[in-house]
Amino acid sequence: GASAGEVLRVAERILSHPDCARFFDRARLRWAGNEVPVSLDGAVLRIDRLVRLEEDGVDTWWVLDYKLQHRPEALADHQAQLAAYREAVRRAQPGARVRSAFIAGDGRLVESA
Repeated sequence: GASAGEVLRVAERILSHPDCARFFDRARLRWAGNEVPVSLDGAVLRIDRLVRLEEDGVDTWWVLDYKLQHRPEALADHQAQLAAYREAVRRAQPGARVRSAFIAGDGRLVESA
C-alpha cells in the first residue's frame, strides 16, 4: 500500500546505511537469497533475506527480517518470529555461526540474540 516514492526512500536508506550495505554488496556475499523457505518442526517459514558472509575469517549466516516500523525490537512477536528463523537456519547449518537482525525502515540494523 505504500507509494513508489516511499518504497524508494526506504530502500535507499537501507542500502546506504553503513550497517546494512554489506548484506547487498555482491563483492562480499558468499550467498544470498530473498524470501527463503525454511522448515522448523514441520512448519514452513519464509525468511525475508538470508545472507552468507565471511566475517573475521568465519563463515557467518545472517537471518534478516525487514520490519519497517522504527522499533521492531520492542515487539515480542517480532522477536519470537526472528528467533524461529534463526533456529531453523542453525538446524540446517549445524556448527555454523548464525546471527540475526531486523532491518528497520530507517535503515538501522537491530541485531537480536
